[in-house]
Amino acid sequence: MALLMRHPRLRDVSTLVLGIAFVTLAGCVLFDGARSTRRSYAFSHKVHVEQELACADCHLAAESADDPGMPGVGACKLCHGEIDAQKPADRKVETLFEGKKYRALGRSNVGPEIVFPHLRHVAAGLECAACHAEVAGNEDAIELAPARMDNCTQCHAERKVANDCATCHPTILPGLKPESHGGTWTRQHGNVCRAGTSDRTSDRCDLCHKETDCASCHQTNPPENHTNQWRRVGHGVTAALDRESCSTCHQPSACLSCHEESTPRSHNSASFGAPRSTHCITCHEPLQGEGCSACHANTPSHALASPKPPSHTPSMNCRQCHQPGGVLPPMPHVDDGSNCNRCHH
Repeated sequence: MALLMRHPRLRDVSTLVLGIAFVTLAGCVLFDGARSTRRSYAFSHKVHVEQELACADCHLAAESADDPGMPGVGACKLCHGEIDAQKPADRKVETLFEGKKYRALGRSNVGPEIVFPHLRHVAAGLECAACHAEVAGNEDAIELAPARMDNCTQCHAERKVANDCATCHPTILPGLKPESHGGTWTRQHGNVCRAGTSDRTSDRCDLCHKETDCASCHQTNPPENHTNQWRRVGHGVTAALDRESCSTCHQPSACLSCHEESTPRSHNSASFGAPRSTHCITCHEPLQGEGCSACHANTPSHALASPKPPSHTPSMNCRQCHQPGGVLPPMPHVDDGSNCNRCHH
């Protein structure tokens, strides 16, 4: 401290540091106090349902108008006048209102692009829970999940009422593209379609498209990666890794019909066929099966391998002698590491 007092410049720095520390400490105290007294907005439907209150007790116009209406402070006080008598001010029902206006927005505010005649659904005899199933267990009005279109279309289908787009969307028609379907959508739509994890209505292909639409479109407009180079070199690897993706447009018969005329490039190598038969590796590393019937329907079974000479026993190490440069001729096929006794008895 004596050093700071002798050097004015250091004394100024010290004053600044102490000032920052004081402001920071004061801010922490104020924030902590605010955090301890501030009440997050919450309204429990669950509590009111358990008290056997009907929906129309709070939403007074629920059975008489298209706008069910939000609770009024006066209506709430019919019960809360007594309930809140011993509560602190920040826990009373008035905190849910700004003046006489309820602070939460009604779910009827879905926007002008959606038509929802609430009263027509009431007149049809639908209970509130048919559309608002989550209300009975809801603890926070702000967290009410928005209605899903699937629920609406399913209900309409079951009740055999109008279920086309224009029923609820007067400005969204089958011929009108969603906003997301512009720009680079043609390049991106494949990933969205395959993922199938999006909750956005605009990503629901089945709402406007049939499965046959994919095939009919891609027959004239192949995917961008389907270049001639990809056809010659890459598509086999893609098919091996993600055959399900190929099946979106192609049937298994398409592979056979094509390869009956066009031999795979791997079949042209000198060691693919006899005597080295390296093609065995494609099935035997790792072992997938003994049959090659996908392409070779008439291939003799591998179980018809030549028998061991009488002087050979199952315990012998075949590879010790049957190898390039060994005592006996090498194996006439690729060595996949299997036990020779599987085929040679």
